[in-house]
Amino acid sequence: MKAVLLRYLRHPRLGALKEAGFFIRGLLFLGRRYQCPCCGWTVRAFAAERSILRESETGYCPRCNAKARHRRIWLFLKQNTELFSKEVRLLEVAPWWAFARRFRSIRNICYVGLDLQRTGPHVTTLGDAIALPLRAGSLDAAICVHVLEHIEEDRQAIAELYRVLKPGGWSIITVPLQLDRPTHEDPDVRDPIERARVFGEPGHVRLYGTDFIDRIRESGFDVTLDLADCVSADLRRRYGLRDDENIFYCRKPL
Repeated sequence: MKAVLLRYLRHPRLGALKEAGFFIRGLLFLGRRYQCPCCGWTVRAFAAERSILRESETGYCPRCNAKARHRRIWLFLKQNTELFSKEVRLLEVAPWWAFARRFRSIRNICYVGLDLQRTGPHVTTLGDAIALPLRAGSLDAAICVHVLEHIEEDRQAIAELYRVLKPGGWSIITVPLQLDRPTHEDPDVRDPIERARVFGEPGHVRLYGTDFIDRIRESGFDVTLDLADCVSADLRRRYGLRDDENIFYCRKPL
């Protein structure tokens, strides 16, 4: 039943209903203790996973459904890129509603939302991350948030991000990451229950570690790792950020 309901809520024609539902939930959480940088809403708490009214210090924004990772990325984008001030053609792989609705409302951003299926109203292009249906050098920026851990050919997906970016273009990549060990992957682990035990979730095919930055560099990117603790403790509390949301900022050389 839950899976059927989730598929129903993802239907592209239900964007208005989804917007209304999040607006109502946002009203129920109104407060001044926290703020979501993605939508600007101020709340007394964030919403716990798979809940309407349960609270969490680092959960979902009640208004726009941004996760802690999206709030963290939004702050990084504002502080470290010109995404909000220059004409930019932006790709988001597997669009997240909180991001896509905002990006599409910003006039200087030409938004491309790519997914394998029409999973929501913000999917503008159907295609596979390992074979992007986009011209080489046609994008200024790309965002790939917690996608690569689901893809067996992750190196090919990274190479595709590199290919479609213009020289000087950049990509934000985030993945579940352990900073005390190398990447662990085993193609023989295919059972969803075993994958959840070994890699963290049933749909994950690996657990990334300290060598992930080298995997990105193989494609040609210059890479900087922005650690979660680069954000001050005060800002982490204000925006409900987690201590393990690390960002790989990848730039294609000129």
